[in-house]
Amino acid sequence: MKKILVASHGQLADGVKSSLSILVGNTDSIRFINAYVTKEDIDESLNTFFSSVSEDDEVIIFTDLLGGSVNQKVTLRAQKHHAFIIAGFNLPIILEVLFLPEPITKETLNQKIETCRQAMVLVEPEKLATNEDSEEDFLD
Repeated sequence: MKKILVASHGQLADGVKSSLSILVGNTDSIRFINAYVTKEDIDESLNTFFSSVSEDDEVIIFTDLLGGSVNQKVTLRAQKHHAFIIAGFNLPIILEVLFLPEPITKETLNQKIETCRQAMVLVEPEKLATNEDSEEDFLD
């Protein structure tokens, strides 16, 4: 079974949860951890998540900052579970992973990460549309 964790400093994880619930509906299968927001200990939250992981599970973890404290804490625990960790995530990569068929491979994840990197661009509206263009033309 696919197990997904989104862990961030502050309330970024809850923001992702909000967006995902609009885009895909039910997010009950995804665990979200907002570190350092309340007195809830991130170590306890991570221990709870990893205690629910079995040997057969595919674990994909998204953290906000490579090398940040959340990423470091996740990395220490993930080694025992052969989890994939994607640091510096964006919403498109989470959506891509949600819809990947199992089994998930390192090669597949690297391909999806590259696709999502290429989708991050500076949008220059003045170069994309003129006043005569409609919204429908812009979005096609």
